[in-house]
Amino acid sequence: MKFLSYLFIAVLLAQSSQAEERMLEDVIDEVNVSVLSITVDTDGGEQALGAGFVVGADGYIVTNAHVVEEAKDIRAETIYGDAYATKLIGIDKKTDVALLKAEHPLGLEPVHFADSDAVRVGQAVFAIGNPYGLGNSVSSGIISAKERDIEKGVYDNFLQTDAAINQGNSGGPLFNMNGEVVGMNTVIFSEQGENIGLGFATPANMVQWVVNSLKENGKVERGWLGLSVRPVRAKGDNVMQLAIAEIVENSPAAKAGLKVGDIIERLSNISLKNPRLFSAEIAAAKPETKLSAVVKRDGKIINLDIEVASMPSEETSEKEGVAPWQKFEDAGLSKEKFEKSVEFNELGMTAYYDEAAQNFIIIAVEPETDAAQKGIVAGNLLLAVDNKKIYGIEDLQTKIKQAAAKGQMELKIKSGQDFDTITVKLGQ
Repeated sequence: MKFLSYLFIAVLLAQSSQAEERMLEDVIDEVNVSVLSITVDTDGGEQALGAGFVVGADGYIVTNAHVVEEAKDIRAETIYGDAYATKLIGIDKKTDVALLKAEHPLGLEPVHFADSDAVRVGQAVFAIGNPYGLGNSVSSGIISAKERDIEKGVYDNFLQTDAAINQGNSGGPLFNMNGEVVGMNTVIFSEQGENIGLGFATPANMVQWVVNSLKENGKVERGWLGLSVRPVRAKGDNVMQLAIAEIVENSPAAKAGLKVGDIIERLSNISLKNPRLFSAEIAAAKPETKLSAVVKRDGKIINLDIEVASMPSEETSEKEGVAPWQKFEDAGLSKEKFEKSVEFNELGMTAYYDEAAQNFIIIAVEPETDAAQKGIVAGNLLLAVDNKKIYGIEDLQTKIKQAAAKGQMELKIKSGQDFDTITVKLGQ
Protein backbone atom coordinates (compact mmCIF):
# COMPACT_ATOMS: atom_id res chain seq x y z
CA MET A 1 0.00 0.00 0.00
CA LYS A 2 2.86 2.35 0.86
CA PHE A 3 4.55 1.39 -2.42
CA LEU A 4 1.40 2.36 -4.34
CA SER A 5 1.25 5.68 -2.47
CA TYR A 6 4.88 6.45 -3.29
CA LEU A 7 4.29 5.46 -6.90
CA PHE A 8 1.22 7.70 -7.07
CA ILE A 9 3.23 10.64 -5.66
CA ALA A 10 6.06 9.99 -8.14
CA VAL A 11 3.59 10.02 -11.02
CA LEU A 12 2.11 13.30 -9.77
CA LEU A 13 5.57 14.86 -9.51
CA ALA A 14 6.44 13.71 -13.03
CA GLN A 15 3.16 15.11 -14.35
CA SER A 16 3.80 18.36 -12.47
CA SER A 17 7.29 18.62 -13.99
CA GLN A 18 5.91 17.98 -17.47
CA ALA A 19 3.19 20.57 -16.86
CA GLU A 20 5.85 23.11 -15.93
CA GLU A 21 7.77 22.33 -19.11
CA ARG A 22 4.64 22.71 -21.19
CA MET A 23 3.80 25.92 -19.37
CA LEU A 24 7.21 27.40 -20.26
CA GLU A 25 6.69 26.44 -23.88
CA ASP A 26 3.31 28.16 -23.78
CA VAL A 27 4.89 31.26 -22.25
CA ILE A 28 7.49 31.42 -25.02
CA ASP A 29 4.75 31.02 -27.63
CA GLU A 30 2.88 33.93 -26.07
CA VAL A 31 5.80 36.37 -25.86
CA ASN A 32 7.71 35.47 -29.03
CA VAL A 33 5.33 37.54 -31.16
CA SER A 34 6.29 40.66 -29.17
CA VAL A 35 10.01 40.31 -29.92
CA LEU A 36 11.26 41.85 -33.16
CA SER A 37 14.36 41.50 -35.31
CA ILE A 38 15.76 44.96 -36.05
CA THR A 39 17.59 45.71 -39.30
CA VAL A 40 19.30 49.07 -39.70
CA ASP A 41 20.72 50.69 -42.85
CA THR A 42 23.25 53.44 -42.18
CA ASP A 43 24.28 56.45 -44.25
CA GLY A 44 27.55 54.68 -44.97
CA GLY A 45 25.73 51.82 -46.68
CA GLU A 46 26.42 49.39 -43.85
CA GLN A 47 23.80 47.21 -42.18
CA ALA A 48 23.40 46.63 -38.45
CA LEU A 49 21.35 43.94 -36.75
CA GLY A 50 19.74 43.84 -33.35
CA ALA A 51 16.54 43.04 -31.52
CA GLY A 52 13.70 44.97 -29.95
CA PHE A 53 10.33 44.44 -28.31
CA VAL A 54 6.91 46.02 -28.44
CA VAL A 55 6.04 48.24 -25.48
CA GLY A 56 2.73 49.65 -26.68
CA ALA A 57 -0.19 48.49 -28.82
CA ASP A 58 0.12 51.85 -30.60
CA GLY A 59 3.37 50.66 -32.19
CA TYR A 60 6.08 51.76 -29.77
CA ILE A 61 9.18 49.54 -29.86
CA VAL A 62 12.24 49.71 -27.60
CA THR A 63 15.80 48.69 -28.49
CA ASN A 64 19.37 49.72 -27.70
CA ALA A 65 20.56 53.16 -28.75
CA HIS A 66 23.79 51.71 -30.13
CA VAL A 67 21.76 49.57 -32.56
CA VAL A 68 19.99 52.52 -34.23
CA GLU A 69 21.96 55.70 -33.46
CA GLU A 70 23.48 55.92 -36.97
CA ALA A 71 20.37 54.69 -38.78
CA LYS A 72 19.11 55.97 -42.09
CA ASP A 73 16.39 53.33 -42.32
CA ILE A 74 15.06 51.02 -39.55
CA ARG A 75 12.89 47.94 -40.13
CA ALA A 76 11.35 45.64 -37.55
CA GLU A 77 10.15 42.11 -38.27
CA THR A 78 8.13 39.67 -36.17
CA ILE A 79 8.74 35.94 -35.88
CA TYR A 80 5.95 35.44 -38.42
CA GLY A 81 7.67 37.61 -41.02
CA ASP A 82 5.45 40.66 -40.64
CA ALA A 83 7.69 43.66 -41.44
CA TYR A 84 7.24 47.23 -40.20
CA ALA A 85 8.92 50.46 -41.23
CA THR A 86 9.73 52.49 -38.12
CA LYS A 87 10.76 56.00 -37.21
CA LEU A 88 13.11 56.97 -34.40
CA ILE A 89 11.31 58.81 -31.59
CA GLY A 90 14.31 59.42 -29.34
CA ILE A 91 17.61 58.13 -27.98
CA ASP A 92 19.11 58.23 -24.50
CA LYS A 93 22.82 57.40 -24.81
CA LYS A 94 23.39 57.47 -21.05
CA THR A 95 21.25 54.34 -20.62
CA ASP A 96 21.67 53.02 -24.20
CA VAL A 97 17.89 53.03 -24.75
CA ALA A 98 16.13 54.02 -27.99
CA LEU A 99 12.42 54.32 -28.72
CA LEU A 100 10.98 53.55 -32.17
CA LYS A 101 7.44 53.70 -33.53
CA ALA A 102 6.05 51.44 -36.24
CA GLU A 103 4.33 53.45 -38.95
CA HIS A 104 1.49 50.91 -39.36
CA PRO A 105 1.39 48.99 -36.04
CA LEU A 106 -1.62 46.75 -36.72
CA GLY A 107 -1.14 43.36 -35.03
CA LEU A 108 1.76 44.24 -32.72
CA GLU A 109 1.44 42.72 -29.23
CA PRO A 110 3.07 44.60 -26.32
CA VAL A 111 5.02 42.85 -23.56
CA HIS A 112 4.26 43.03 -19.85
CA PHE A 113 6.91 44.36 -17.47
CA ALA A 114 7.94 42.96 -14.09
CA ASP A 115 9.27 45.00 -11.18
CA SER A 116 13.01 44.58 -11.79
CA ASP A 117 13.79 45.73 -8.24
CA ALA A 118 12.13 42.52 -7.03
CA VAL A 119 14.31 40.24 -9.19
CA ARG A 120 16.47 37.85 -7.14
CA VAL A 121 19.87 36.32 -7.82
CA GLY A 122 19.34 32.73 -8.94
CA GLN A 123 15.95 33.46 -10.50
CA ALA A 124 15.37 31.60 -13.78
CA VAL A 125 15.14 33.79 -16.89
CA PHE A 126 15.17 33.42 -20.66
CA ALA A 127 16.30 35.78 -23.40
CA ILE A 128 14.96 36.22 -26.93
CA GLY A 129 16.98 38.00 -29.58
CA ASN A 130 18.29 38.01 -33.11
CA PRO A 131 21.80 36.49 -32.85
CA TYR A 132 23.85 36.98 -36.01
CA GLY A 133 20.64 37.83 -37.90
CA LEU A 134 19.13 34.35 -37.49
CA GLY A 135 15.81 35.69 -36.20
CA ASN A 136 14.06 35.03 -32.90
CA SER A 137 16.15 32.64 -30.78
CA VAL A 138 15.55 31.64 -27.16
CA SER A 139 18.22 30.97 -24.54
CA SER A 140 17.78 30.36 -20.83
CA GLY A 141 19.73 30.82 -17.62
CA ILE A 142 19.54 32.59 -14.29
CA ILE A 143 20.13 36.03 -12.83
CA SER A 144 23.79 35.84 -11.83
CA ALA A 145 24.02 39.22 -10.08
CA LYS A 146 22.24 42.56 -9.62
CA GLU A 147 23.32 46.21 -9.60
CA ARG A 148 26.43 45.52 -11.69
CA ASP A 149 28.69 48.48 -12.49
CA ILE A 150 30.66 47.54 -15.61
CA GLU A 151 31.93 51.10 -16.26
CA LYS A 152 29.86 51.45 -19.41
CA GLY A 153 28.10 54.63 -18.35
CA VAL A 154 27.13 57.01 -15.59
CA TYR A 155 24.04 55.06 -14.51
CA ASP A 156 25.29 51.46 -14.67
CA ASN A 157 22.89 49.23 -12.72
CA PHE A 158 22.85 46.06 -14.80
CA LEU A 159 21.29 42.67 -14.20
CA GLN A 160 23.88 40.00 -14.98
CA THR A 161 22.78 36.70 -16.57
CA ASP A 162 24.39 33.54 -17.90
CA ALA A 163 21.65 33.10 -20.53
CA ALA A 164 23.37 32.95 -23.92
CA ILE A 165 23.52 36.43 -25.45
CA ASN A 166 25.39 37.02 -28.71
CA GLN A 167 25.84 39.75 -31.30
CA GLY A 168 22.39 40.65 -32.57
CA ASN A 169 20.74 40.11 -29.19
CA SER A 170 21.25 43.80 -28.29
CA GLY A 171 17.92 45.41 -27.50
CA GLY A 172 16.08 42.13 -26.99
CA PRO A 173 14.13 41.32 -23.81
CA LEU A 174 15.11 39.22 -20.80
CA PHE A 175 12.00 37.50 -19.43
CA ASN A 176 11.11 35.84 -16.13
CA MET A 177 9.32 32.49 -16.28
CA ASN A 178 5.93 34.23 -16.24
CA GLY A 179 6.76 35.94 -19.53
CA GLU A 180 7.29 39.38 -17.98
CA VAL A 181 10.23 41.53 -19.06
CA VAL A 182 12.80 42.02 -16.29
CA GLY A 183 15.43 43.69 -18.47
CA MET A 184 16.74 44.60 -21.91
CA ASN A 185 19.87 42.74 -23.08
CA THR A 186 22.52 45.37 -23.73
CA VAL A 187 26.13 44.24 -23.22
CA ILE A 188 28.24 41.10 -23.23
CA PHE A 189 31.75 40.60 -21.85
CA SER A 190 33.84 38.81 -24.45
CA GLU A 191 37.24 39.35 -26.07
CA GLN A 192 36.15 37.79 -29.37
CA GLY A 193 32.48 38.86 -29.34
CA GLU A 194 31.09 35.40 -28.62
CA ASN A 195 28.96 34.35 -25.64
CA ILE A 196 30.91 33.31 -22.54
CA GLY A 197 28.04 33.46 -20.06
CA LEU A 198 28.53 37.10 -19.05
CA GLY A 199 25.55 39.06 -20.32
CA PHE A 200 24.16 42.29 -18.91
CA ALA A 201 20.62 43.65 -19.13
CA THR A 202 19.30 47.14 -18.38
CA PRO A 203 16.66 46.70 -15.63
CA ALA A 204 13.03 46.91 -16.75
CA ASN A 205 12.22 49.74 -14.35
CA MET A 206 14.92 51.92 -15.90
CA VAL A 207 13.79 50.99 -19.42
CA GLN A 208 10.20 51.99 -18.64
CA TRP A 209 11.26 55.31 -17.12
CA VAL A 210 13.37 56.21 -20.17
CA VAL A 211 10.64 55.07 -22.59
CA ASN A 212 8.02 57.21 -20.85
CA SER A 213 10.34 60.25 -20.98
CA LEU A 214 11.11 59.73 -24.66
CA LYS A 215 7.39 59.36 -25.41
CA GLU A 216 6.56 62.60 -23.65
CA ASN A 217 9.49 64.80 -24.64
CA GLY A 218 11.62 63.00 -27.23
CA LYS A 219 14.47 63.21 -24.72
CA VAL A 220 15.16 62.34 -21.08
CA GLU A 221 14.97 65.11 -18.51
CA ARG A 222 16.97 64.18 -15.42
CA GLY A 223 16.77 65.48 -11.90
CA TRP A 224 19.65 67.41 -10.32
CA LEU A 225 20.53 68.55 -6.81
CA GLY A 226 23.99 69.94 -7.48
CA LEU A 227 25.86 67.77 -5.01
CA SER A 228 28.17 64.78 -5.04
CA VAL A 229 28.53 62.20 -2.28
CA ARG A 230 31.18 59.81 -1.00
CA PRO A 231 30.89 56.72 1.21
CA VAL A 232 32.06 57.08 4.83
CA ARG A 233 32.25 54.68 7.74
CA ALA A 234 32.04 55.89 11.32
CA LYS A 235 34.72 54.70 13.74
CA GLY A 236 33.73 51.41 15.33
CA ASP A 237 30.71 51.18 13.08
CA ASN A 238 30.38 48.73 10.17
CA VAL A 239 27.52 50.69 8.60
CA MET A 240 28.50 52.62 5.46
CA GLN A 241 26.87 56.03 4.99
CA LEU A 242 26.99 58.76 2.38
CA ALA A 243 28.55 62.13 3.10
CA ILE A 244 28.26 65.23 0.92
CA ALA A 245 31.61 65.69 -0.84
CA GLU A 246 30.86 68.73 -2.99
CA ILE A 247 28.08 71.26 -3.57
CA VAL A 248 27.63 73.43 -6.66
CA GLU A 249 27.12 77.13 -6.02
CA ASN A 250 23.48 78.28 -6.43
CA SER A 251 22.31 74.68 -6.82
CA PRO A 252 19.20 73.22 -5.12
CA ALA A 253 21.48 71.63 -2.50
CA ALA A 254 23.14 74.97 -1.74
CA LYS A 255 19.81 76.81 -1.59
CA ALA A 256 18.38 74.21 0.79
CA GLY A 257 21.22 74.77 3.25
CA LEU A 258 23.11 71.50 2.80
CA LYS A 259 26.86 71.66 3.49
CA VAL A 260 29.94 69.69 2.54
CA GLY A 261 30.54 67.06 5.23
CA ASP A 262 26.87 66.52 6.08
CA ILE A 263 26.06 62.83 6.61
CA ILE A 264 22.82 61.94 4.81
CA GLU A 265 20.58 59.95 7.14
CA ARG A 266 17.57 60.02 4.81
CA LEU A 267 16.53 61.69 1.55
CA SER A 268 12.88 60.77 0.98
CA ASN A 269 12.92 57.39 -0.82
CA ILE A 270 16.32 57.86 -2.53
CA SER A 271 18.70 54.92 -2.12
CA LEU A 272 21.69 55.55 0.16
CA LYS A 273 23.30 52.20 -0.63
CA ASN A 274 26.18 53.66 -2.64
CA PRO A 275 27.03 56.85 -4.62
CA ARG A 276 26.17 55.25 -7.98
CA LEU A 277 22.61 54.25 -7.05
CA PHE A 278 22.14 57.55 -5.23
CA SER A 279 23.06 59.47 -8.40
CA ALA A 280 20.85 57.26 -10.59
CA GLU A 281 17.79 57.75 -8.39
CA ILE A 282 18.31 61.52 -8.16
CA ALA A 283 18.52 61.59 -11.96
CA ALA A 284 15.25 59.66 -12.16
CA ALA A 285 13.48 62.13 -9.88
CA LYS A 286 11.12 64.52 -11.63
CA PRO A 287 12.16 68.20 -11.59
CA GLU A 288 10.19 70.26 -9.02
CA THR A 289 9.82 67.16 -6.82
CA LYS A 290 10.31 68.11 -3.16
CA LEU A 291 12.55 65.80 -1.12
CA SER A 292 12.78 65.66 2.67
CA ALA A 293 16.38 65.43 3.87
CA VAL A 294 17.64 64.36 7.27
CA VAL A 295 21.36 65.02 7.75
CA LYS A 296 23.81 64.78 10.62
CA ARG A 297 26.10 67.78 11.07
CA ASP A 298 28.58 68.04 13.94
CA GLY A 299 26.61 65.40 15.83
CA LYS A 300 23.28 67.22 15.40
CA ILE A 301 20.30 66.03 13.34
CA ILE A 302 19.00 68.62 10.87
CA ASN A 303 15.81 68.41 8.78
CA LEU A 304 15.74 70.15 5.41
CA ASP A 305 13.58 70.28 2.29
CA ILE A 306 15.18 70.33 -1.15
CA GLU A 307 13.55 70.76 -4.56
CA VAL A 308 14.84 68.78 -7.53
CA ALA A 309 15.88 70.86 -10.56
CA SER A 310 16.59 69.86 -14.16
CA MET A 311 20.13 68.68 -14.78
CA PRO A 312 21.96 71.70 -16.30
CA SER A 313 23.59 69.76 -19.12
CA GLU A 314 20.15 68.86 -20.44
CA GLU A 315 18.54 72.27 -20.18
CA THR A 316 17.82 74.20 -23.36
CA SER A 317 20.84 76.49 -23.25
CA GLU A 318 21.81 75.85 -26.87
CA LYS A 319 19.39 78.42 -28.26
CA GLU A 320 20.62 81.05 -30.68
CA GLY A 321 21.85 84.22 -29.06
CA VAL A 322 22.91 82.55 -25.80
CA ALA A 323 26.47 83.55 -24.90
CA PRO A 324 28.84 80.57 -24.41
CA TRP A 325 29.54 81.41 -20.77
CA GLN A 326 25.81 81.27 -19.94
CA LYS A 327 25.84 77.51 -20.59
CA PHE A 328 28.08 77.17 -17.52
CA GLU A 329 26.26 79.52 -15.16
CA ASP A 330 25.19 76.63 -12.93
CA ALA A 331 28.86 75.75 -12.45
CA GLY A 332 29.47 79.30 -11.18
CA LEU A 333 31.08 80.53 -14.42
CA SER A 334 30.38 84.20 -15.15
CA LYS A 335 31.26 86.08 -18.34
CA GLU A 336 34.34 87.51 -16.61
CA LYS A 337 35.53 84.04 -15.64
CA PHE A 338 34.86 82.66 -19.10
CA GLU A 339 37.04 85.35 -20.64
CA LYS A 340 39.86 84.48 -18.22
CA SER A 341 40.04 80.85 -19.32
CA VAL A 342 43.40 79.48 -20.48
CA GLU A 343 44.32 77.13 -23.34
CA PHE A 344 46.31 74.05 -22.38
CA ASN A 345 47.37 72.85 -25.82
CA GLU A 346 49.16 69.75 -24.55
CA LEU A 347 45.88 68.52 -23.05
CA GLY A 348 43.81 69.76 -25.98
CA MET A 349 41.48 71.80 -23.78
CA THR A 350 40.61 75.27 -22.55
CA ALA A 351 39.79 75.70 -18.85
CA TYR A 352 39.18 78.28 -16.14
CA TYR A 353 40.71 77.88 -12.68
CA ASP A 354 38.23 78.34 -9.86
CA GLU A 355 40.31 79.51 -6.89
CA ALA A 356 37.54 78.95 -4.34
CA ALA A 357 36.97 75.34 -5.36
CA GLN A 358 40.64 74.76 -6.33
CA ASN A 359 39.76 73.01 -9.57
CA PHE A 360 39.40 73.78 -13.27
CA ILE A 361 36.13 74.14 -15.19
CA ILE A 362 36.68 72.79 -18.69
CA ILE A 363 35.39 75.28 -21.27
CA ALA A 364 36.23 73.46 -24.49
CA VAL A 365 37.92 70.27 -25.70
CA GLU A 366 39.60 70.15 -29.09
CA PRO A 367 38.03 67.52 -31.37
CA GLU A 368 40.18 64.54 -32.41
CA THR A 369 42.38 64.91 -29.31
CA ASP A 370 42.92 62.01 -26.93
CA ALA A 371 40.91 63.86 -24.27
CA ALA A 372 37.93 64.23 -26.62
CA GLN A 373 38.11 60.61 -27.76
CA LYS A 374 38.07 59.47 -24.13
CA GLY A 375 34.86 61.32 -23.39
CA ILE A 376 36.05 64.53 -21.68
CA VAL A 377 33.67 67.35 -22.60
CA ALA A 378 33.02 71.01 -21.87
CA GLY A 379 31.42 71.41 -18.45
CA ASN A 380 33.49 68.66 -16.80
CA LEU A 381 35.63 69.63 -13.81
CA LEU A 382 39.36 68.84 -13.67
CA LEU A 383 40.12 68.10 -10.02
CA ALA A 384 43.66 66.68 -10.03
CA VAL A 385 46.46 65.45 -12.28
CA ASP A 386 48.67 62.41 -11.64
CA ASN A 387 46.91 62.03 -8.29
CA LYS A 388 48.01 65.52 -7.18
CA LYS A 389 45.87 68.55 -6.35
CA ILE A 390 46.19 71.51 -8.73
CA TYR A 391 46.95 74.93 -7.22
CA GLY A 392 46.38 77.27 -10.13
CA ILE A 393 47.25 77.83 -13.78
CA GLU A 394 51.03 77.96 -13.31
CA ASP A 395 50.96 74.81 -11.19
CA LEU A 396 49.09 72.90 -13.93
CA GLN A 397 51.51 74.17 -16.58
CA THR A 398 54.43 72.99 -14.43
CA LYS A 399 52.86 69.58 -13.92
CA ILE A 400 52.28 69.25 -17.68
CA LYS A 401 56.00 69.96 -18.33
CA GLN A 402 56.99 67.39 -15.70
CA ALA A 403 54.80 64.78 -17.39
CA ALA A 404 56.16 65.52 -20.88
CA ALA A 405 58.82 62.80 -20.65
CA LYS A 406 56.27 60.02 -20.18
CA GLY A 407 53.92 61.59 -22.73
CA GLN A 408 50.70 61.25 -20.75
CA MET A 409 48.85 62.48 -17.69
CA GLU A 410 46.26 60.98 -15.39
CA LEU A 411 43.31 63.37 -15.01
CA LYS A 412 40.72 63.17 -12.24
CA ILE A 413 37.49 64.33 -13.89
CA LYS A 414 34.10 65.13 -12.39
CA SER A 415 31.09 64.86 -14.70
CA GLY A 416 27.78 65.80 -13.08
CA GLN A 417 27.79 63.85 -9.84
CA ASP A 418 30.28 61.23 -10.97
CA PHE A 419 34.07 60.98 -10.78
CA ASP A 420 36.45 59.24 -13.17
CA THR A 421 40.22 58.93 -13.65
CA ILE A 422 41.26 59.18 -17.30
CA THR A 423 44.76 58.86 -18.74
CA VAL A 424 45.28 61.14 -21.75
CA LYS A 425 48.20 61.45 -24.15
CA LEU A 426 49.95 64.81 -24.23
CA GLY A 427 49.97 66.62 -27.55
CA GLN A 428 52.40 69.24 -28.87
